[in-house]
Amino acid sequence: MRNLTPLFAPRSIAVVGASSNLMGLAGRPIAYLSESGLDIAVYPVNPTRDEIGGFKVYPDPASLPEAPDVGLVVVPAAAVVEAIEGLAKRGCKVAVVISSGFGEGDRAEGADAQDRMRDIAREHGMLLLGPNTLGVHDYVRGLPLSFVWYGRKAVSDVGSVAVVSQSGSGMTSLCDRMLDAGIPLGYGVATGNEADVTIVDILEHLAEDPKVKVIATVFEEIREGERFLKVCQRLRDLGKPLIAMKVGRTESGSAMVKSHTGALAGSYPTLQALMRQYGVLEVTDLDQIPPMVAVAALGKLPTSNSIAVVTNSGGAAAISADRADELGVTLAELSPATQVKVKENLPDFAQEQPVHNPIDVTAQSMQKRFALVDIVEALLEDDGVGAVIHAVPSSGGPEGGQWVDKYCGLSHNATKPVVGVILSGRESDHLRNRLRDGNVPVLSSPGEAVEAISLLHRFVSAPTSAQIAAVKSSSSTPKIPLPTVITENTTLNWLAEYGVPVASQRLAANAQEAVAAADEVGYPVAVKISSPDIAHKTEVGGVVLGLTSAEEVAEATARVMANAAAATPHAALEGVTVSRMVKPVLELISGIHKDDTFGHVILLGLGGIWAEILGDVTMRGLPLGPDAAERMVDELQGAALLRGARGRTPVNKKSLAGLIDALARIVADHGDALGGLDLNPVAVTEDGEIVVLDAALYLAES
Repeated sequence: MRNLTPLFAPRSIAVVGASSNLMGLAGRPIAYLSESGLDIAVYPVNPTRDEIGGFKVYPDPASLPEAPDVGLVVVPAAAVVEAIEGLAKRGCKVAVVISSGFGEGDRAEGADAQDRMRDIAREHGMLLLGPNTLGVHDYVRGLPLSFVWYGRKAVSDVGSVAVVSQSGSGMTSLCDRMLDAGIPLGYGVATGNEADVTIVDILEHLAEDPKVKVIATVFEEIREGERFLKVCQRLRDLGKPLIAMKVGRTESGSAMVKSHTGALAGSYPTLQALMRQYGVLEVTDLDQIPPMVAVAALGKLPTSNSIAVVTNSGGAAAISADRADELGVTLAELSPATQVKVKENLPDFAQEQPVHNPIDVTAQSMQKRFALVDIVEALLEDDGVGAVIHAVPSSGGPEGGQWVDKYCGLSHNATKPVVGVILSGRESDHLRNRLRDGNVPVLSSPGEAVEAISLLHRFVSAPTSAQIAAVKSSSSTPKIPLPTVITENTTLNWLAEYGVPVASQRLAANAQEAVAAADEVGYPVAVKISSPDIAHKTEVGGVVLGLTSAEEVAEATARVMANAAAATPHAALEGVTVSRMVKPVLELISGIHKDDTFGHVILLGLGGIWAEILGDVTMRGLPLGPDAAERMVDELQGAALLRGARGRTPVNKKSLAGLIDALARIVADHGDALGGLDLNPVAVTEDGEIVVLDAALYLAES
């Protein structure tokens, strides 16, 4: 991990290119540093001035009275490399390059200059943030290393929340929203073009900062996949939620040439699945980040994926129930003891009715000052409730919110999250502020609150390093050498040695051998061309299914051989594979995909038309962790199909886990030699067993 302490706690700051116009871009950093009132040495650097903003000016970095912790570079693009060299030679610890016009454009000279400044920095052991960055904002101390600063400090000196963004405007605007929401914001960091210091470097540093408890990040690209996943795991181990938003999600994947798994994985789907695996709380819109951070900043994790909602608004109750159903969040079944306590606070007309969750006490609750709060207290005591949502339309009644102190005390002492929801706007600002002052997160929608709890439960459900390390393969299967010649037949035989259930099949060189093979495996059969040079057999007319007689097998063998020879005249044709037909009740797709950024991932999804239409797949990186197969099924849209929906036999959990474990062993055994593996289709039979019907193995390109 790189030492970024000088960037976050500088004692001396040089502003290279400082202007005497304190309202201009190059003068604002001087004005902001002066207004901060902090005991920090400030050194403007400008060869044409003696004094700027009350500070003595130095003509160049070499003349500075000391090596600064931070050099803030605001010179024009053409002068940046010279400024970087001057700072590096003076011993500056970190250069923050505000200037733009480098790798973010299409100009080759700009990219070359960016590479040059990175090389200079690394040669001298100096860190470089940017270029094209808005720098670092310390909202607790009121210290901006930037030319953009709204003059707002954090609502408290806790500073438990940090924002990291590759976009400068993304960082400043998101921080501004968090200040509006009363979130205990500490740092805001913009990494810009990341010539040297990356978003992963920042995340690693913040993970080890004891003040930081929650991190929100917005990024376009993660270039260091392995390090990113390691810091995600570290944050999970430390109990620090990471809320992430990936922009540019619709970009097409790059690995779509041969592999079905590669086409389904792509760049963003792989990242999305891995973030879920490591407990990252992914959101897709900036509006989701402040409420998610507010709930995460409580520092209390749901004890289960079951929630209870209490409200005096029927609409809020219905919205909560709808969103819970959509997200797979359970509305808790309340214990008999809890129901008794709840009924004590319900209107008279509801005394003879069963207690339902969400609990709508209606407007009649205004007759009992603490009805809503007393119900919250009862819900928190129920072991079957993992988190509580409390929603009011406005001020909560004619008492003007006198229940707030009791409510805040309950939230403070609770071991579970208690999330407040106020539906109205400005009329309830006084109540909203009182709750936030009491460290109660206040959201504007019950659906938003349900989603926040759901995502937070995803974080706590992700395995820790200790849980992953405790998982040991029970298999004693030795390493099986890769096939010397790769065809469907050799690949299936190889998989069988790893314990993967595959369709019974035989290789036949001609029609006569094909008929004998069909008699051996049993009718009906499929005949498929066998060639190391043909990846997709159906595209060359190389597959015939449902053959029930020797005559059909002989004719089909001749036909697929002729079709393949005509379509691929240079392909080496070994003959045909004769396979016993398996009647699936459901088709899956599985395999291994090698991602350019994150390495090998194991894929599982619905096959057949579902793969093409829905793209319903999920992935896992290695190591797998506990219950990997079951967790992967949980993430599929079609999970109910695998679990026996509408009377069908559920997929055998042991068989599915065995398949996923075998794929993990293959990756462990063959590492960089493995380019990918397609298992498509994987049949689910009437008795719930799985059988791999077709497989394609790809070696890594040398």
